[in-house]
Amino acid sequence: MTRRTMADRRRAAADRATRREALSVLLDRAQRGTALTPDEVALLRAHVAAETVEADELRQTVAGQQNAIQRAHDRTRAAEAAITEAEADAHRNQTTADRTRTAWRSARARARREAEAALAHRP
Repeated sequence: MTRRTMADRRRAAADRATRREALSVLLDRAQRGTALTPDEVALLRAHVAAETVEADELRQTVAGQQNAIQRAHDRTRAAEAAITEAEADAHRNQTTADRTRTAWRSARARARREAEAALAHRP
């Protein structure tokens, strides 16, 4: 995809406006029943062809942008799913760590009590 400068865009817009004005004049004449000269018919055909080409290019650009948006959306969904999974893993790991810490403290307290009881019953 090429990047167009602002000057290129302005020039293209001016060309398009000129072409559309000429199309409007030619179509108005044809609608009134005024016969078009061979040069005017050729100009009409050229303008319609140019509009068709621009419309096709625009449709391709839009399709490309829609595909890019869909890919970005898919990546965002995958990232959100990975974040959700990581958060769930972190929560499970924290719960396991909390239980392990509680069990270790209980075991340490029990061992301390047993040691104190053993020392207290010593002759």
